[in-house]
Amino acid sequence: ITATLAAKGIANGFLAGLRPIDPGTARFVGTAYTMRALPVREDLLRAVSERGAPNLHRRAMREVGAGQVIVTDCGAAAGVPFFGELLSPFLASKGVAAIVTDAGIADTADVAATGLPVFCQGSAPIPGPARRLVGDLQRPVDCMGVTVCPGDVLVGDENGVAVIPRAMVAEVVAAAEEKEHLEKFLLERLKAGAPLDGTYPPDEETLAAYEASRET
Repeated sequence: ITATLAAKGIANGFLAGLRPIDPGTARFVGTAYTMRALPVREDLLRAVSERGAPNLHRRAMREVGAGQVIVTDCGAAAGVPFFGELLSPFLASKGVAAIVTDAGIADTADVAATGLPVFCQGSAPIPGPARRLVGDLQRPVDCMGVTVCPGDVLVGDENGVAVIPRAMVAEVVAAAEEKEHLEKFLLERLKAGAPLDGTYPPDEETLAAYEASRET
C-alpha cells in the first residue's frame, strides 16, 4: 500500500515508529476518528474537571463507532499512557476497528487480551497527573509526522499502519491489488530459478508472461 501511495504522489503515508502491541491481532482496516491532545494547562484542566468545559476525551469515547480507528496526536509523547486496561475492552465491545496512538499504552498485556488491534510507541505504565488534555476532535492531526484527516482509511498489519486519503481509496486499492498479483508471480518465478535480471524489476518478456498467466 505504501509503495502504491508513493507511486501516486503520496510519499508520506506510513506511521513510522508505531508497532502493534500484539502482532497476532494487528490486522485491521477502518476509517479515522481523530483526537488531538495538547500539553496540560492547569486552568483548562480545571475547567474540564469542574465541568465548565466539555470533556472531549469522554465525548470521543461516546462518539467513536464500529469500523472506526481512533487516531491520536499527542505530540509523539511516548511516555504518556493515553489508553489502558479499562478503556480498551469498552472500545472493543463497540466494534472499534483499532487504536493508533503516537503515545504509549498502559497495561499492554491486558489490552492485548481484548483482541483489539493497538499500535503505539510502546509500553508506558507511568502513573502521575494528567499530562495531555484533548483539545480537538475530528480535525486533521499529525500522527508520527503523517497528516491524518477524519475519514481517511487506515490499514494495519504486522508491519505497521498505512494511511490512505479517503478520496484515493478506490484507486489505491485497485493498484495495490494489481501490484500484489504481479509480485506473487515474480516471487514464484524467482523461486523456480529465474534470473534476477529481467525478473525484478520485470522486463517486457516477463510482463508478457505475467499477462498471459492472468488471462489463463
